[in-house]
Amino acid sequence: MYMPYHKKTVAVPAIPLNVTNYTYAADNAMVSIPAKCYDMYQAKLGLTPNWNDRQPGGPKGMFYFRISDPAKEYEMLSEMGQSGCACGLVILLHGTSGVTWQSGSYGAMLSGMGYVVIAPDSHSMPASMGLKGVGKLKKTADIATANYCGKLNPYEETCGTWELPFCYSTKADNILNDRQKYREYVERNYMIRKLELDALVETYGSKLVSAWNKVFLLGRSEGAMTAARYYNPTLHQKLSGLILSGWSCEFNYFMSCADHAKVCGDQCAKTMPVLNINGKVDSYFGAQDSSVAATVAANTTHGYGGPITGNCRAAFTAQGFAKSTVVDFPGVSHSIMYSHDNALRSVLGDFLADPASDSSTWGSLKRQGCTLDAGIY
Repeated sequence: MYMPYHKKTVAVPAIPLNVTNYTYAADNAMVSIPAKCYDMYQAKLGLTPNWNDRQPGGPKGMFYFRISDPAKEYEMLSEMGQSGCACGLVILLHGTSGVTWQSGSYGAMLSGMGYVVIAPDSHSMPASMGLKGVGKLKKTADIATANYCGKLNPYEETCGTWELPFCYSTKADNILNDRQKYREYVERNYMIRKLELDALVETYGSKLVSAWNKVFLLGRSEGAMTAARYYNPTLHQKLSGLILSGWSCEFNYFMSCADHAKVCGDQCAKTMPVLNINGKVDSYFGAQDSSVAATVAANTTHGYGGPITGNCRAAFTAQGFAKSTVVDFPGVSHSIMYSHDNALRSVLGDFLADPASDSSTWGSLKRQGCTLDAGIY
C-alpha cells in the first residue's frame, strides 16, 4: 500500500485471528488504583503512591502500575470489586499513541474519582507478530507520573511512523491514494484492537466484571472507535455505560463500510447508557471541511464515507438508544482535556455517578454557556 504523503510503500499482512495471540494487551495493561484501594492492598502492590490527579488541588495518593503477574493481579482487581474500596471499574481503550497523554491522564482523573481503571496496552504487542508494538516497556518504577498534562510515557522505545504496518499516521493523501486498500487497512486495524479486548474478556473478564457492581467501557480516539464497534455478551451484559471520547460513530475513513459504524454492531441493549464527548472542530472526525473525515468524504472519485456530522447523535438516534448524551465543545479540536478539563471531568463525573439519569438534570450541563440544540449539548 503506497503512502504518497510519506513517500513510502507499506506491506500490510493478514491479521492472525486466534485470540490467544492477543493476550499481551491485557497481560501488560496499565492500571490506575484509587487511594482507598491502594491503602487496602499496599502489601500486594508494594512501592508507594505514585499517581495524582491534576494539581494543585486534585486528589492524591493513587497508584499506577503495569501488570506484571497477570493471574495474581487480575485476581486482586477482582477482589477490589468485592471489597468496596472503589466506586466501579473502567476498562479504558487508548488511542493511536498508546497509554500516553490523555489516555494516561484519564486514568489519573478517574482513579481520583474512585474508579479502578484498566487500560489494555496495544503497543505491548510482541515484535514477533510484525504488526505494531514499541519494543521495550518501562517498569512501573521508571514511569514519570508527576505531570498530569504530560506524556506519562510507559515505553522505553517507540514505533516510528510506518516502521511497522500498524504504526500509522493519518493523512488524507494516503487514504485518497487507494481507498479500497485503505478500507481494508482500517478493518485490519480494528480487528487487532477487537481481538485484544476479546482476549481480556475471555481470559479474565468473566470473573473480573462479575466482581463489580458498576462497569464502564471508555474509549479514546482509536480506542473510542473500537469501543463503539465492539460487542461481547460477557462484557456488555454487565456494562453500566459506554463512554466515547473523540469519535463520531459514523461512516468515515476509519470505517471499512457504513454498517460497521453501528454502535456495538447493533447487538447491545438499547437501554445501555451511552455518552459521546467531542471537540466540535475535531481535526480527524469533525464536520468542518478541513477535517480528514470531511476531506475524504467530499472527494467523489477517490474518497468514501459520509454524511459527516462530527458526533454520535445521528447514530444514537437511528439505533434507538434510550439513554444517550452527546456533548460538543465549541472551538476544540481532537484534544479536549488540555483546554476544557474542568468541564470534561464534570460531565464524566455526572455520567459515572448515575449513567441512567436524565442528562438534562446534570449540573455539568446546566452550567452557564452550555446549551442544547438538536440533541447535542
